[in-house]
Amino acid sequence: MVNEMNGGKRFVEVDALRGIAVIMMVAYHALFDLDFFSVTEIDMSSPPLWLAGRLTAFLFIFIAGLSLSLSHSRRILEEDASFSAYLNRGLRIFGYGLIITLATWIYPGDGVILFGVLHFIGAGIILSYPFMGKPWLALMAASLSIAAGMILSGFRADYPWLLWAGLRPHSFYSLDYFPLFPWLGVMLTGMSAGDVLYRGYRRRFDLDTGALPLSKPALLGRNSLKIYFIHQPVIIMIILVLNSFR
Repeated sequence: MVNEMNGGKRFVEVDALRGIAVIMMVAYHALFDLDFFSVTEIDMSSPPLWLAGRLTAFLFIFIAGLSLSLSHSRRILEEDASFSAYLNRGLRIFGYGLIITLATWIYPGDGVILFGVLHFIGAGIILSYPFMGKPWLALMAASLSIAAGMILSGFRADYPWLLWAGLRPHSFYSLDYFPLFPWLGVMLTGMSAGDVLYRGYRRRFDLDTGALPLSKPALLGRNSLKIYFIHQPVIIMIILVLNSFR
């Protein structure tokens, strides 16, 4: 959900990949809502749906990291790669996450989102800055992050203060939960890939974008944050309307 820039040249394949992730997200959440509102019974914990949800999250966060790399490369060319730009952007997206926290605290209440994907991406943007432009260092940090996440997943705490890191309380339940460990590792892996594949803000591989149907998913990808905010209310409204006729 992090676009590589605010203007200028874009890489359509990156937008298109993000757009595919948007389609996957909307489809997954539509199934979740159908089950949550008892329209139909769907086992969201079944292996295929669990895998689909994880794959969607992985793709979003990987592309967020790749987009950070593109943003940093562009800013270096413009001689404006200061930390403050990423601090401000990270805090803004984290603030959007707090809006989601408030909304889910009001409704449905149970499963309130305390550290969801927007909280994570906001924090990840800030924490990733020291690794920008350093692909091998980023990969090393990614490995440590993923390892830390695997270790922490086996522990539980009596307090919620380390939720952000991946240490969950007993009986913890949230509609959306993306702790820094291991997900920061996915973001750093995407950033490292961007540093290699788009070094110097140039595509370092051959791709005939004109031969691929990229325009429609790319349009979705360029508007991923807006879609993220509106898609759940729209899905829920449709379900409530349909339920009123049952």
